Formats: sequence, C-alpha cells, structure tokens
Amino acid sequence: MKEKVLLGMSGGVDSSVAAAILIDEGYEVLGLHFSLTGEKEDLSDVKAVAEKLNIPLTVKDFSSVFKREVFDPFISSYKSGKTPNICVECNKQIKFGEAFLVADELKCDFVATGHYCEIIDLYGHFYLKKGTDKDKDQSYFLNGVTEEKLKRVLFPLAKLKKEEVREIAEKRGLKTAHKKGSSDVCLAGERNFKDFLRDYIPPNPGKIISETGEVVGKHDGLFSYTLGQRKGLNLGGKKGEEGGRWFVVDKKSDENVLVVSHGSEDSLFTDTVFVEDFCFINGFPSEKSFRCTAKTRYREPDTPATVFVDGNKVKVVFDEQKRAVTPGQYCVLYRSGGELSGTVIGGGRIV
Repeated sequence: MKEKVLLGMSGGVDSSVAAAILIDEGYEVLGLHFSLTGEKEDLSDVKAVAEKLNIPLTVKDFSSVFKREVFDPFISSYKSGKTPNICVECNKQIKFGEAFLVADELKCDFVATGHYCEIIDLYGHFYLKKGTDKDKDQSYFLNGVTEEKLKRVLFPLAKLKKEEVREIAEKRGLKTAHKKGSSDVCLAGERNFKDFLRDYIPPNPGKIISETGEVVGKHDGLFSYTLGQRKGLNLGGKKGEEGGRWFVVDKKSDENVLVVSHGSEDSLFTDTVFVEDFCFINGFPSEKSFRCTAKTRYREPDTPATVFVDGNKVKVVFDEQKRAVTPGQYCVLYRSGGELSGTVIGGGRIV
C-alpha cells in the first residue's frame, strides 16, 4: 500500500508543486487547506490544483485556535513594546501542530509542506537543515518544530530553487505557476503593516526622548517603532550637536517612552543576546556551552558564536557585534562543520 501524506495546501505555487512531486514519488497525497481568519480567498486556487492533480481535499477552519494560540499573544507582545515573529508561532502551533491532528484523523503516515527546508536522517535522528535555495531557506521559521514531529515531515522542495519550482508548475499546467508569494506577515495582505496593527492596538501617545533625557518629540504608540528605525520619527527639524538622522535605540514600555539617538550608532550594537523559552529540536545538549553559528533575524548571515545553556534559557555571545538586536524576535542556532553543518539546533525569543 502507498504511504499516505497530508499536504498543507495554501493556494500558492510552492505547495502546488510539492503536491506534484509527492505524487511522482509514489505517495498517496491528501490535501489540507485551512483558514486562519475564516476567509476563503485562496480556496478556489487550491481546488483548481487539487482537481488538476486528482487530490482529495480537506478544508478546515483553524481561526479560533489561531486567534487563541498565535494571534492574541502576537498582539499582546506588540502592546508590551516587543517585536514578535508570528510566523514561528504559526508554524509551531498550526502547520506542525493542528495539521498533525488532522493527519492522525485521516490515518496519514506523513505531513508535508512547501517549505524550503531539508530533513536529514542520520544515525537514527532527524535533523532540520537549510534548504538548497539560500534566498528562500525557511529553516529560521521552523526552529520550534521538534524532532518527534520531524520524523513524520516531508519537504519536497528541499533541493529546489524558486525558479525551478515555477518551471515545474508551468510544465504541469498548474494555475498557481505565476502566483505572487505571500508576505512575511501574510495576514496584513497588501496593507501597510503598521496600519494593520492599528486595527488591534489603540493609540497610546508618549514622549520621544534623547539618550540624555531631553524631550525631542512625541510618538503615537511604541508598537509603531523598532530598534534602529530611522524613518517615520518626524524629528527632521530637531538637530543634535553631532547632526545626523535620529534613530530608535530603546523602547521603555513601562514609561511609554521612545528613546532615540543621532550620530554614532554604538548604542545599537551588542555581542550578547539573552534568549528564553528555547526549543532544542533534538533535545537538550550534553554540554553547557558550545560553539555554533546563529542569527537574530531571518534576513541576515549566520555569525559564529558561543552559547551558554541554563535549562531553556540561553545566552549567546557572538564573535562580532550585532546591530539592533530586537526583543521578541527569535535567535536561531545552527551547527557548523561536519555532517550536520547547516542543521538547526533550535531557537527561542530574544529578551
């Protein structure tokens, strides 16, 4: 009998091609399309692909669990002055959480997605590795998916680049071949992200002060700003002794105060990051300290670092200074060197 795979189908080109590849590899593929907001704007594209490939389709509404487990904490984190990453939590709670429950209901052996990642089975353990397409690699966003889940996960796009995926879709006559990809925060759609947040976070004006404590302006809510930000401060007419554009260096949520500076960016740099709720994908390491590479945001190169472990709290000391490390974002660790080079050790929220 063929092994059964439940494939998450978003209505985009990646999951569409993942379906075609799994069929070619001999799996029995069942499609799962789920809504996070109750809307069904991509459902017609999913149905078209499922019909083209002759895949049975299950449609689920995950909006209530998404709101409770992902969206509400996301908004609360913004209200507290942090800059959270909703994609990491959505993957952990929904795509590799709720989807597994559906897979069990349908008696599926595996769960598959269109993520650009790879899974390595080595010495009886399963490791998450970066995808071949370095520009599309999504391993950063899957840092909370444990090995127990990875044992049942397939990533059909692991060895492909985005342009190859579109070529396959075009050759197979899939409707989604040239469909535009979603943004990092797909819930905002085409809207400005800050405008999207204002629907959920009421205005809370406060002072903008310099590092010396001088009041230099007013802000309309700390959630609208992130560390290192220069645009949108509306401080152009306020010049400092050193000149230069103002930029954000701190958000004091307890006082509802935004702290800015100008000139030298020294105060934006640090070599030490503290991380909480750390998920070690393959279990706690035997060493209390070790070397690896790490990054504090998706779009940045890996940097060599030394890691110190205290339970699920982690301190990361980078070999070089990092700019604008942002509380609420994720610090993700990668193995370097040897057979497991490029595999994800895990990740946690920066505090």
